[in-house]
Amino acid sequence: MLYWLTITIGERGARMARKLVLVKPDMGYAEEIGEYRKETLAGGGAFHGASGLYDYDDPAAWVEHCRLMERRETLPDPDWVTAEQFMLVYEGERRALGMINFRHYFNDYLAEYAGHIGYSVRPSERRKGYAKAMLRLCLDYAGRFGLDKVLITCRDDNEASRRVILSCGGVFERTAVKDDGEVMERYWIAVGPSAATVG
Repeated sequence: MLYWLTITIGERGARMARKLVLVKPDMGYAEEIGEYRKETLAGGGAFHGASGLYDYDDPAAWVEHCRLMERRETLPDPDWVTAEQFMLVYEGERRALGMINFRHYFNDYLAEYAGHIGYSVRPSERRKGYAKAMLRLCLDYAGRFGLDKVLITCRDDNEASRRVILSCGGVFERTAVKDDGEVMERYWIAVGPSAATVG
């Protein structure tokens, strides 16, 4: 589950390959999780795909919450669905570049408005291609998990997210309007063995 990103470093433009990977949060990332939350709050950024990190000022409590979400028998609420939380990092490094959440199945809300995957990028790391890299990694994981397609949504005024979804093979289905009037665009992306024929 690796996505390669080549970056330019050094005064002479020497090129170096670095691997972006998805990792599950644990207490080894406690300080970084706290910094990620602080920066996102200060920057007015979104916490999409972060398993409610907004509500947790204690990284240990959030890590435990993420673990509880992975199994039906430990879900904090019976109306919730099992899901896996990941952070995007460079292999061998600690800095969390983004958050992405993979939901194994749907409840009524997810089926209509949110889909299988939610994600967001750290405010200081935006416009660097990380959202696309993170989504590609998670799509690969979803295919190996056993899904053949995933549903992803974005607000109709979120052009950046729309471009990311389309670049990863998203096929527009329709819009869905929430009770508060927010309009969501629904996209399906093929994953697994058939993914190469879609997008």
